[in-house]
Amino acid sequence: MGWQDRDYANTSNAHSRVVPAFGGFRKTKSVVTILIWVNIAIYVICTLGANRQFGILNSGLFQAFVMNTELVLKGQFWRIVTSDYLHWNVMHIFMNMLGLYFLGRPLEQLWGGKKFFVVYSVAGILGSLFYMLLTIAGVLESGLAAGASGCVLGLLGAAAVLFPHAEVYVYFLFPVKIRVVAGVLAAYYIFNVFRSGSNAGGDACHLAGLAFGTWWAMRGEQWWSGRRRQSRAVPAAHGRAAPFRRHINDRKRDAVLVDAILAKVHQRGITALSETEKRALAEATARQQADEREFDRVDRL
Repeated sequence: MGWQDRDYANTSNAHSRVVPAFGGFRKTKSVVTILIWVNIAIYVICTLGANRQFGILNSGLFQAFVMNTELVLKGQFWRIVTSDYLHWNVMHIFMNMLGLYFLGRPLEQLWGGKKFFVVYSVAGILGSLFYMLLTIAGVLESGLAAGASGCVLGLLGAAAVLFPHAEVYVYFLFPVKIRVVAGVLAAYYIFNVFRSGSNAGGDACHLAGLAFGTWWAMRGEQWWSGRRRQSRAVPAAHGRAAPFRRHINDRKRDAVLVDAILAKVHQRGITALSETEKRALAEATARQQADEREFDRVDRL
């Protein structure tokens, strides 16, 4: 089925329910939805258990699970993971959950719930480990770290590779290519960490998560597939399967990209598309038509 056959490509179906790739709602629960509610629930529990005078840091739950290098080195290893589910204030959790929602949905569609959760979690864990390494090395002062930012920045890095033509709105006003945002943030994080600027510890977590997400989108899938092939010890057939798998993954990325563009057309009209988006849509359509011609040729053989 070509993109022209999709529901929202048909203008007569104006009242159909559109689910854009970067946003929207779904009836079924997803890993993204579950993660958002878990983070909110933990934040509410911490807030209710905190002393108003000293803030959330006074919460027993927060103190037990926040990232603390000294305590991790004493054996409290769970803090490397649990700190990703704690937040300092309302704005902190709001911005992280907003990023998780808009970046997480298309990636969960592409990867599936299990792989999405693994990538999300590993990005956060590596953020905590990188922060701990820098504090041990004396680059950063030892303190407390909390938040899902490392996880979310992992999603940003992956999205910048997989959806390079997508746009995000800086301050909800200015459209900027997602890959440009990722590049600018990476440069800022590197600069801020090694000058020990404000929130350098948090930016260390951001930087590690961003680096992992980018790597995973570029090489991680191939690495993981290679590991699975080796463990199964299946010869030659995998050599033929790998290009096909890459082809299928390319078509999946095309589908997600086309969904996002057509949803934008449905909501705001064809004139809302940028030249880059029009070109991306044309290229994806050309690839799909080439596939259909190839299938027709095979059928005739």
